[in-house]
Amino acid sequence: MRTHTTYRRPTAERRGVTILFTAALAAVGGASPASTTPAAAQEVTVYGVAAVGGAAGRLARPDKPAWVVGDVPDTVWILVEMSVGRDDEDESKTILREAERLAREAVVGNEDNIGRRFALAAVLGMRTDIEGGRTKVGVASDLHDELGVVLELDPEHTRARYMMGRLHAGVRRMGGVTRWLATNLLGGSTLKQATWEEAERHLAFAEEHAPEVPDHHLQLARLYVDTGRPDLAERETRHVLKMSARSPLERVALSEAEELASELGLASR
Repeated sequence: MRTHTTYRRPTAERRGVTILFTAALAAVGGASPASTTPAAAQEVTVYGVAAVGGAAGRLARPDKPAWVVGDVPDTVWILVEMSVGRDDEDESKTILREAERLAREAVVGNEDNIGRRFALAAVLGMRTDIEGGRTKVGVASDLHDELGVVLELDPEHTRARYMMGRLHAGVRRMGGVTRWLATNLLGGSTLKQATWEEAERHLAFAEEHAPEVPDHHLQLARLYVDTGRPDLAERETRHVLKMSARSPLERVALSEAEELASELGLASR
């Protein structure tokens, strides 16, 4: 099994990257982003995000999204949600790299804690979606390994099963040449075992056992499209369209479901 190491970045970048977390701090405090003026905003470096966690402890916490289960540290899931829907993709990457650092720290000394191992996997899954090239393949390989650990500890961990299914489907969606390069030359050898059958098995399990998570339906719908079963894709897409979004990730899933509905010729609402 791959040995996981704590992510470290160059000191200059660590000092230099500062992000305005107006919306995030407002969410922790229960205020809407629109009501927070620039003068009242606080600049917080992502490397001092523990301060955000401290604020979350003193003020009303936002509701945890449906994907958060077990002992997932608040600072980790808040950062994951912060990373979604930002105009600057580099900001999202920076936030997720910091979330990974915090998630890895939370695992140290708690290697058998399923919630903390899953939190790390969740961050790696988000990074897999946003990174590119060799970095993407390396993160995806780490994700595969981390999900393997979670599923060894709990073979029926619904969210881990979903993520494993999504990972398998993502590898299968690569073109033949790209997949060969990723699995043979770029460090993604553990991804060779990805199959549509395994993707469907995991995603169907997640959809059945946690139907309240919109993306469980959406990713299964996408798999049905890719494997030539539009009727089943329509059924799962309709499930998403009937749901309400409670978090940034869920809003993204709903938006993507509306796009998929259009492609399938369905009314979005």
